[in-house]
Amino acid sequence: RPPRSTLFPYTTLFRSCLTGRGRSDILFLSLANARNVRQRVHCHNVFLHRFLETAYSAHRAGDKVSCRKGIAMSEYVEVFRVEAKSLLKNFQKHEKEAVARCERVFGDRQDLSLMNMQHVVAKEYGFDSWNELVKAERWQLAEALIATKNKTLHTPLSVDGRKGAMYPFADGKGTVGLRREREGVDLVNFQRIYANGSTSPYLPLDAMDLSQYDLSKLNVLRADYDDYTLWPAEAAKRPEGFEPAEFLEKRKNPGLGIRALHKQGIDGRNRAAAVIDGFLLCDHLEYHDNLKWYERVDSGEPRHGVSGGELVSALAGKTCGVAPKADIYYFSALQTENKQRTQRYYAQALEKICDLHEERLKEGKSGIDVVCILWGIVSELFQNDDGAAEMQAAVKRAADLGIWVNSGHLDFAGNKLWRESRVCCKADGDLDNPDDYTVMPNQLDMAKFPELVRNTLCFPGGGKTVAGSVRLDAYRFSAPGFSLKPYECGLFVLARSVKLDLTAEEFWRIGLETGDFRDGIGVIVNPRRLIAALRS
Repeated sequence: RPPRSTLFPYTTLFRSCLTGRGRSDILFLSLANARNVRQRVHCHNVFLHRFLETAYSAHRAGDKVSCRKGIAMSEYVEVFRVEAKSLLKNFQKHEKEAVARCERVFGDRQDLSLMNMQHVVAKEYGFDSWNELVKAERWQLAEALIATKNKTLHTPLSVDGRKGAMYPFADGKGTVGLRREREGVDLVNFQRIYANGSTSPYLPLDAMDLSQYDLSKLNVLRADYDDYTLWPAEAAKRPEGFEPAEFLEKRKNPGLGIRALHKQGIDGRNRAAAVIDGFLLCDHLEYHDNLKWYERVDSGEPRHGVSGGELVSALAGKTCGVAPKADIYYFSALQTENKQRTQRYYAQALEKICDLHEERLKEGKSGIDVVCILWGIVSELFQNDDGAAEMQAAVKRAADLGIWVNSGHLDFAGNKLWRESRVCCKADGDLDNPDDYTVMPNQLDMAKFPELVRNTLCFPGGGKTVAGSVRLDAYRFSAPGFSLKPYECGLFVLARSVKLDLTAEEFWRIGLETGDFRDGIGVIVNPRRLIAALRS
């Protein structure tokens, strides 16, 4: 079995060079004043990711950073200096890995100094000598760093020196170019027109240059965008009060009081959930620490996807997730094969999840509480699919083990009227106030089904910031979103941390009893009251 996703021993060193905000000059002073190697490692980690973002921001703004080149270079080289110092420390302790690294360059010499360690590090990163490394351009250093780390990453990276950022190899070049137009996107009438003539109110604006458009009438809740999208500089050409970066950050909040529960320590720690979906960018900073298992169960070619990262980040992301401390077990599986729908690979994944659940219990840990599946795989509509019998058997095994398989189709034997619905917070609304939520498009019209309105439990299901798939530190605003199931699953994990034997039916019933009823919408879940009811 493949182990969980791992990086080079200097995990935080590499990860920290991808994101961050702050003043690098202050961080550099902290680096210089650090009292020991551990402090210096921490400081340089924080510095490096600030530096890369500063360079990228300067590029986007059209600024020149040549006046800081000398300072920037010395700060960037500090990454390699700290690694050399760490190597010397470990060599002096006779640690096997450090000794082996030095032997590859200096044989069995024992009288090695810091200068020798710097030479070892330089050779490992592809330079002939430390002097050559020090004289290299900063993007040559970045490329060298990435080339080494790629050997241990599930999703290899490349660097775009023009933008100062790192990307997965999605197109063979690892670059993201801004588009002024995208086929089918109508930025006058604000709709998407498909090849068959059908339309959608949701606009894919990721990585688009919108600077020349008048978007003042755009409904931002109907637009996908990311931190590459270039918006008009004039506020009058943007939706009223809309600041893209602020909105992207604000919408990381899961909403409806979830973060208040996190402050109480109800954050999914010591619990676990599983996800079955497509390919996952598993080294993304948002959820890498939570990811305990990644395995692909089908035989298809490697591929990049979007929904996997959205699901995991909305469920257990450290800034976006409902259960940010939960362990995640992820299985990548195909839904179709030879142009036919199949459940065979999902069934195999679910059987493996059951095995991992039992292993966790043997180790004295909690089992896996819930499995998040985006599509209604257990619905009667798919009972004739290839692998349907295997899937039904796997679902039964999971149920017998106390694992809730939460797919796109709810089937509660206790009450056939129970339904779910997606709600979304208004653009200028308070994410924690249920009064600021409204039903999303394409949901059931409750006015036509009054008998269902009090049996429909509503969860935030769109209009949320999630992990992006173009960069390990990328985020995107997902308008239609896939966050309904992750929110349900994440909240169930939090609830299980309070009541260990909680069933899915009990969770749903208490959710309906403690939620906030809104006529014409349904019962909007109230996480704090639900948890309080489980505690009483």
